[in-house]
Amino acid sequence: MTVTEQVARFVVDTDLNDIPERTVQYAKELALSNLGSMIWGSTLPAGKIVTKFVRDIGGTPEAGVIGGGYKTSLPNAALANGNFAHSSEWEGDSRPEMVGVMTVFPVVFPVAEKAGASGKELLAAAIIAHEVQSRIGLACLPSTNRGFFAVPVFGNFGAAVATARLLKLNAAQILNAFGLVTSQAAGTLRHHSTMTHFVETGFACRNGVTAALLAGEGINADKNILEDTGHGLGFGSAVAGKGDYVIDKVTEGLGQEFRFNLLDTKNFPCHSLLQRPLEAALHLVKEHRIAYGDVASVEVEMSPGAVHELDLLEPPDGEHTRVSLQHGMAGVLLEKRADRRIFTEEKLGDPRFKGARRKVKLTPRPDWTASWPEGFDIVTIRLKNGQEHSVKWEAWRGCHKTPMTTDELIAKYKDATSEVLTPARADRSIELVFGLEKLKDISELAEIITFP
Repeated sequence: MTVTEQVARFVVDTDLNDIPERTVQYAKELALSNLGSMIWGSTLPAGKIVTKFVRDIGGTPEAGVIGGGYKTSLPNAALANGNFAHSSEWEGDSRPEMVGVMTVFPVVFPVAEKAGASGKELLAAAIIAHEVQSRIGLACLPSTNRGFFAVPVFGNFGAAVATARLLKLNAAQILNAFGLVTSQAAGTLRHHSTMTHFVETGFACRNGVTAALLAGEGINADKNILEDTGHGLGFGSAVAGKGDYVIDKVTEGLGQEFRFNLLDTKNFPCHSLLQRPLEAALHLVKEHRIAYGDVASVEVEMSPGAVHELDLLEPPDGEHTRVSLQHGMAGVLLEKRADRRIFTEEKLGDPRFKGARRKVKLTPRPDWTASWPEGFDIVTIRLKNGQEHSVKWEAWRGCHKTPMTTDELIAKYKDATSEVLTPARADRSIELVFGLEKLKDISELAEIITFP
């Protein structure tokens, strides 16, 4: 079999019973975390724009727009939900491929709702989808250096696989879905500080759903799109560069080693690279009882790539405070927290935050070559009296090496949904998510998250 055919067979043949119990449990925890992020994301500026857009263009009411209060077509629901998941900046990914379940959970809930799928089928689809998208991303690592944004480029495959599993497509149809999805795989790192950075994730969700639906209706495509053939370059060589695409990575460990277990989540609702330095700074501030009025400056030593990602002294809007290290540090210094209440339009314009952001210096360390999340950051807080406090920080809460506990993830979900769901509905949705493998369908859960 070709590599593309092997992947299609994996998608069809793998059952939830083939997946380790701890992976299934982690899938339920991440499902809850992602649902909370989507519900909160629906209330944010980009989320509101997309909610209105999807409602205005209309669509057959097949599945719910999470937090939206209405149903629409599967592709449109996926578009909205994917945008919500990313605009919250509260979910992580697996590295170094930089692909996460922001292109999986926004899809499995509406598709399972439409298909009448069981909770077991939903969980299997989510895990299998990430196994495929992450490995294609691993095989194409140089694509990031070429300017591609991994989440939408490879997340298209995850969305297509999740949909194909839940709609019970056969292997031949899945091959066609792979071909169709490569014609839509796109995304650029240039949009990092814009709302399009979030919407691209919605595009990936929509495109993957569309590819699977069309394949299910009989649209055909190149059957070996992951391979280079006499007809031209395959998908991997096209995005990573001929000679830099490592096709063996696509099937290496497939079905044996689950990269789902390597997914990180986030304690703070901001960029992944912010998690470590903010946690380090909170440690220093609390350990040494540092008052903002005593702070002269803060220095954060990081890899050059991290500095490039996070150096944003004046974010363009409230949503992009979540990709600004200066703003996150301002919240730690001023309010001793890095929760969602500091990443707002109001805090962006607050004169205190403006002043605090200017105290923060990002220092690139070219000699630090470890790829994130390996390595460490160093945070140093210098006081006006000449004292300084410094700490070297490696793993953070939410990293797969130091994961958040179930109780912490439940607290995160309740916080994320506190302005949308009543406590009773939040509690019931938590119960349903942690009992997914017992549900014959997800209709009750879908009603709660769609019509809060």
